Amino acid sequence: MGFIVGLAYNLKKDCPRSDTEVEDADAEFEEQVTVDRIAKALRAGGHRVVKIPYRPGLLSRLQRLNVDIVFNIAEGWEGRCREAIVPAVLDSLGIPYTGSDPLTLAVCLDKAVTKAIVSASGIPTPWCAKVNSMDELENLGTDSLTYPLFVKPAYEGSSKGVRGSSKVVDYQGLRDMVSWITTAYMQPALIEAFLPGREFTVGIVGNRDITVFPIMEVRPMVETQPESFVYCYDTKHNNMEEFLCPAPVTDELADAILDVAVKSYRALECRDLARVDVRLDGAGVPNFLEINPLPGLSTVSLFPVTAMASGLSFEDLIEKILEVAATRANIAERTAVQAQQVIAGQRHRTVSVRR
Repeated sequence: MGFIVGLAYNLKKDCPRSDTEVEDADAEFEEQVTVDRIAKALRAGGHRVVKIPYRPGLLSRLQRLNVDIVFNIAEGWEGRCREAIVPAVLDSLGIPYTGSDPLTLAVCLDKAVTKAIVSASGIPTPWCAKVNSMDELENLGTDSLTYPLFVKPAYEGSSKGVRGSSKVVDYQGLRDMVSWITTAYMQPALIEAFLPGREFTVGIVGNRDITVFPIMEVRPMVETQPESFVYCYDTKHNNMEEFLCPAPVTDELADAILDVAVKSYRALECRDLARVDVRLDGAGVPNFLEINPLPGLSTVSLFPVTAMASGLSFEDLIEKILEVAATRANIAERTAVQAQQVIAGQRHRTVSVRR
């Protein structure tokens, strides 16, 4: 049975601009071609699609629509709770949607809070500290820090604010990066112990029962040691990385990586889908690095690439995400009840479909 599916999203071209704009300001947001590709995949699954761009008037538009479920890829624009805004509005209106709830989305965008929960759950993750200013950095007890360290914005994804200079080897480098992040991105900097090992990412779909896609390894295009590799904005922008999926790892290492990924997914109470980044420490132990409960779905995004390595087409992946969300929210029963109400004249159903 096909659904009426709302598709909520942020477009790069709509990204607010400011005097302090950085080159990766729109890195998290979507190109129109990605939105159209998802809509096409949903239609191929027999669903009607209503496009819902993230713009002023979003609430009133959602109040007027009568969709069965929203396929949510909306990131919001600003603040550490920006990814939670659309799901919170949908929750308030009683509209089901794909993906995690507002609490999980807000928690997972704050890297320090995420790591605190993961660490409390017994999952290895590198030491970190969040500093809001240069004064807080001075009070951190910098004489006891062990280098190298890694510095990045506390509330960003898509490698925003991550550069080759994010790996710092002395106090001056640390000061420079903290100053740049707190000024250019106007948010705290996360200081983290640098892990010198190989880097992996794991795609997950599901809820009670989950599907884990093949492990992907992210490597530099040019032969170099793992401790020299920083998967940053510059690396992505200049296509200086390569992806190996399935990753060339032993069964023992694969089990350990998947254990970290799945336990993190559960500890953070993710729903429907997420992508977990894992990196090996100096002893070869997999550590939780980050999690993205709103993973990208463009042609170059890692999440659909790992899905395709498992044998799923892009259309299959979109249908699977919708299916697990619809099952969780019991959409079939909800729509059956609504149809009966329409027939009985108790509920007038209209929907404006904008292609």
